[in-house]
Amino acid sequence: MCQSSSRSPGERDLWHEHSLLAEIIVLHPDHLTSEELVVREAGGHGDTDRNAILDTLHALKRSGLVRFNGEVVEPTFATLRAAAIFQLP
Repeated sequence: MCQSSSRSPGERDLWHEHSLLAEIIVLHPDHLTSEELVVREAGGHGDTDRNAILDTLHALKRSGLVRFNGEVVEPTFATLRAAAIFQLP
């Protein structure tokens, strides 16, 4: 997850949420664990990115956009429905 210095912290948080949620939606119906998502998103950039990704996952969970089924991260039905609606022309 690349951070741009021109974005405010709030804008970066939203960008991270957008990026990670998009990845989770695109992967659906395949589901990854939070650690597998960290590996995909961090690209080996270290613990700072790992912590940011995990924080983002928990923010998405608090928002009701993803849920944890054991170790697996899944998009909620509402997330999938919204994604389908927004893809309409």
